[in-house]
Amino acid sequence: MAVLGTAGLPSVCGAQADDPKKPEVLAKRFVDAVNGKSVESRKAILHPKSLACINAQTQLFYDWIFSRQFQYTIRPNYKSAAAALARDEVPDLEGEADYPLAPTHQLQIDFDTGPFSGTTIVLLIVYDAKRWSEVLPCPRPETVARMKAAQEEAAKEEQRLQSLVANVTEPLRAELIELMKKGRRVDAVRRYAVVSGEDLATARRVVELLMELQ
Repeated sequence: MAVLGTAGLPSVCGAQADDPKKPEVLAKRFVDAVNGKSVESRKAILHPKSLACINAQTQLFYDWIFSRQFQYTIRPNYKSAAAALARDEVPDLEGEADYPLAPTHQLQIDFDTGPFSGTTIVLLIVYDAKRWSEVLPCPRPETVARMKAAQEEAAKEEQRLQSLVANVTEPLRAELIELMKKGRRVDAVRRYAVVSGEDLATARRVVELLMELQ
């Protein structure tokens, strides 16, 4: 997912001022952006100093954050709650990134992801220029470099998995599919691991990918 530069962002100039006592107002803007899968709307809730951190070099970092959030659809019955942060309560980024300004509050958004499951997203926010905005950290160059290396490694592993799947021949292929159809996932994974010599984690992914082709 491409993240554009700061040019062309929707202007908040002239927008109605937020109530400084109601940081939860930011929750609705966040939910609308996530449900709309809109990068521009998602960026529009960021503080200008966080926006300034987005460029060609750091794009990967923000792509990762936004794409993880965009996998969700947040239902209307979500709940949000905000709390002030003491200076020692601001999360330590352990040298991976730096806050362009100190967040003053934490906004927690809880929502259902299924009949018996749910998740929580926490935003660090600040009230500035009569508006509540999210403060995302600015990644350090070495952090982006590590993320890029990890992404490239993951792509290589995915290519290897696809190659392994393509090389599953009969009669093993039919045997694995039959085991999976009978609900015997563990047996299918173990069978492939024994035949191929791959570890169980790799065997599990191969069997899953094999079933996706059915």
